[in-house]
Amino acid sequence: MNDMTRALCLPLMLLLSAAPALALAASDYDMLIQRARNGDYQPALEMLQQREQQGQADMRSRYDHMLIASWAGLSNEVLRLYQQSGQAHEKLPASVLLAVARAYRDTKDWDQALALYRTGQKRYPKEQAFALDEAMTLADAGQTDQALNRLQAIVSANPSSADAHLALSYAFRVKREPYAALQHADRARILAPNKTAVIRGYILALQQARLALAALRTAQAHPQAVNAAEMRELEGDYAAELSNLASMPTRTRQERYDIADKALERYQNELEQWQSSDAQRSVLRARIDRMQALEARARMQETVNEYERLIAEGITPPDYILNEVAAAYLYLRQPDKSRDLFQKALDSEIAQPGEIEKADDQTSLFYSMIESGHFNEADKLITDAQAGQATWIYIKGVPQRRPNDAHLILAQTAAVGKQYTRDLADADQSLSPMLALAPRDVSLRVALAQIHRDRTWPRQAEKELKMAETLEPQNHNLIIEQGMTALTLQDWRQAEVLKDTALARYPESGSSKQLAREWEVHQKSELRVAAYLDSASNSPVSGNGDFGVDTVLYTPPIDYNWRGFAGVGYAHGDFEEGRGIYRWMRGGAEWRGRDLTAEAEVSANNYGFGTKTGARLSAAYDLSDQWQIGASAAFRSRETPLRALANNVYSNKLSIFAHWQANEGREWAFSVSPSRFSDGNNRLEMQINGRERVYSSPRVAVDLHLDLSASRNTLEDAPYFNPRSDITAVPSVSLTHTLYRHYDTALEQTFTLGAGAYTQQGYGTGAIGLLGYGLRYRFNKVVDVGLSVTGVSRPYDGVRERDLNVMANLNFRF
Repeated sequence: MNDMTRALCLPLMLLLSAAPALALAASDYDMLIQRARNGDYQPALEMLQQREQQGQADMRSRYDHMLIASWAGLSNEVLRLYQQSGQAHEKLPASVLLAVARAYRDTKDWDQALALYRTGQKRYPKEQAFALDEAMTLADAGQTDQALNRLQAIVSANPSSADAHLALSYAFRVKREPYAALQHADRARILAPNKTAVIRGYILALQQARLALAALRTAQAHPQAVNAAEMRELEGDYAAELSNLASMPTRTRQERYDIADKALERYQNELEQWQSSDAQRSVLRARIDRMQALEARARMQETVNEYERLIAEGITPPDYILNEVAAAYLYLRQPDKSRDLFQKALDSEIAQPGEIEKADDQTSLFYSMIESGHFNEADKLITDAQAGQATWIYIKGVPQRRPNDAHLILAQTAAVGKQYTRDLADADQSLSPMLALAPRDVSLRVALAQIHRDRTWPRQAEKELKMAETLEPQNHNLIIEQGMTALTLQDWRQAEVLKDTALARYPESGSSKQLAREWEVHQKSELRVAAYLDSASNSPVSGNGDFGVDTVLYTPPIDYNWRGFAGVGYAHGDFEEGRGIYRWMRGGAEWRGRDLTAEAEVSANNYGFGTKTGARLSAAYDLSDQWQIGASAAFRSRETPLRALANNVYSNKLSIFAHWQANEGREWAFSVSPSRFSDGNNRLEMQINGRERVYSSPRVAVDLHLDLSASRNTLEDAPYFNPRSDITAVPSVSLTHTLYRHYDTALEQTFTLGAGAYTQQGYGTGAIGLLGYGLRYRFNKVVDVGLSVTGVSRPYDGVRERDLNVMANLNFRF
């Protein structure tokens, strides 16, 4: 009840106070009434209730009881007293009639309230409160236009009336026009700066206009204007405003984190202070809103923990917080949970985001679907989203059309998304025209660079990144992609600098952590193991039941480019002349730098005739993204046939090669390898290998292969398989199917089918057939293990042999 109403009742109470009270001295009665006028309602209410129960109530005390109950907000009590009094509303004093009408309004009995307000206007035409309250009741009843028309007329007639401006502000608040409401609330405050009801209306207008800090400060300066629950709500509004500001990408990372820290500090203080039972609703809101600040601060595990605690308590968090929780799940690599929450948030009717915000939400859902393996759903989502956005925006009165930012966001997402479904060529073709139209768009250029790197074009990616660097050198995604590209190019020092920069500037970023992980793996030791077992063979090359294993261990990088290595190996096979056994040990150094990889090693070789020293040099040089050339030279080569070694014959081998890789789906290699055996034989080998990808999808890739080889030997009747000349041609097809994938963990199976021909001088031509199956498992970038079984049928010296070969390999970093 406002001060005006209390003022109206004062003459009545003073008049009636002249009569002696039946159960209480007049002075005590007046004192309790005055305390009620000052806001201390309970003593007066208890006294008046006692009078009523004792049958000592008179008309004055009933009126006082209704008035004080109205001030205390006890609307039902006011109506009970009014109905028990049997008094016709036409006979009620103005203040009491106003109190009863307001009680009907508070209980949403609009018709009764309006009837009493209209009666009051007729009986007390000079009392503006009846007209103002009638208009506000019309607004409550949904007749806001009628209410605004009446109130605007009153304000025009009474521009200096604070109550009129306050009532008009209320009607605008009901109509959800916060700035008009604030305008009139501010005017009322100027006219009556010390009036509690006016200050309260001003606070509520500030709150609706989302000026949370101003509303809170005003309430703190005038605590009598709000109750404890409302003060908690204002404090929660300001903390939520800080959380929203911390989530805005337009600010720098440090600014956002500082704001998030401030919000989290407020939430912590609020949760510690709000311990009473009547504050539990405020506590729940603080817990929910706090998750937004936690997510903005990249404290993702805490965000998820709080969400799951709420669920465990049987509380369903509101839809407006789901995007933040979903983003936290995606950051923590739980895309299935993320997908469900993003979808629920997108379907929610609570939030009605703008077109750009909606496009961002659809993009987030798209990546959750991709990471959880729902590729078809992701493709449909982004296709439908693009169809719902026009390419251009036409604004009435503006002759130039404007690009639709929401359409650009979705188009870029669709293009980059193809990279996750192995359609790199289409991703490239989609992004390149977009970049041509927007050459200064750093995000497009960085995305295209990433695709080029995945297409085995790191140098081309580097050029794109250099151009992006001139536009926005501190861009986070640019720094990350530069670091990844530097690792691919073996530019170790540059990669380390970029990794350190990313971690220093964006330590909580998932992409920064990913780059740091790549560098961490690069810095580890590396174990390589390769083994084979021929379980059903009588090959003149490898023997019967042959077995071999080669193990090499590399040290962590030394001075960026160097690695030491040491290894051991063993092989055996049974031939007509007996078992051949070969043991070796080797050690050396590897140098890896930009464009060049080289190794030098010495070895100790024992194949039954004492330990012999061997050596090997190799180098590979990248001419461009497409071309690589290399050579190797080996003294006592480990590629010497086991049967030759069993007969104390070793070979020295020289090899040169050229490798051309057009992209991720096409590559060819050519090599020439002359060898000189210790028995005087000279062998010349040539080989061509090619691969062409003919189909790819998120889970399946199909490649065609061609293996051509030819050899010529100068010595006849050697104690090992040594055809005068031969040619092998085997085309094959392989199908690789991804059985499971979750980020850096994957399980793949490969089926191989091939058929070709083998021609050997003196023995004619025979068919070759092969059938293979393999499994490969990759885990966390540190484990790569494969196992394959291949059956081969082919002729040797005109006799058909059938081999069942089992091969295993392991690459382990630790």
